[in-house]
Amino acid sequence: MSERNQPFGNSEENDPEIWNEHRWEEFFRESDKRSEKYTQLLEKYMDHPERDKIIAEEMGWSRLLDEDDDEHDEWMDEFIIDDYEEGEEWKRLTGYEPTDFENFENLPLYQRAFEFTIDAMNMVNNRLADVDDESVRAFARSVTVPAAKIAGGFGFGFEMDSLGGNIANCKRGLNAANLMLDALYEIGEKELLNRDIYLEFYTRAKEVRDELAIYIVELRERFRRGIS
Repeated sequence: MSERNQPFGNSEENDPEIWNEHRWEEFFRESDKRSEKYTQLLEKYMDHPERDKIIAEEMGWSRLLDEDDDEHDEWMDEFIIDDYEEGEEWKRLTGYEPTDFENFENLPLYQRAFEFTIDAMNMVNNRLADVDDESVRAFARSVTVPAAKIAGGFGFGFEMDSLGGNIANCKRGLNAANLMLDALYEIGEKELLNRDIYLEFYTRAKEVRDELAIYIVELRERFRRGIS
């Protein structure tokens, strides 16, 4: 990873800079912009014979043009990663060792969110697949996000130099959970689902949202204690 993208301050200083959740959110937003631009360029030049060279120039990756293929592939693999893999990379950089659970799959909050995601997607496929409504599409888009962000946050770890990234990831999951609830409420208001099924899924969605909000509060308290 290039020095400008390292989130832990100047390596020449004795103590690395500790980023809070807001600094991590800035980092994620910039990363989103780069990812979106890269995706647009990839779609535009997908079949161009000099695709990689053009994209590198457009993205400002001029240094890549002089690197060999192995270095190029390694850098690109580092850039195009999902949330959990990104968390795994920071975990390696910070020497993170899990303190509460060995992996995110054992985290009760993740288990609840993931089970809800699976059940909700099955429900959409079985009962709403033929319904052409934006609320259904919004629900389907958002319902997969909370579990993924919880896992991504766990990958960042619980040490002080990466805990802010954990919190920022979970906040993204919380935002998606709120969108999920709003969409599900619209589905209920439009009577697109059987009332009993709607109430079951709305109750479960709210439980996931509320537990995630409490989890974020706990992580923030852990961060506060660590810097006090």
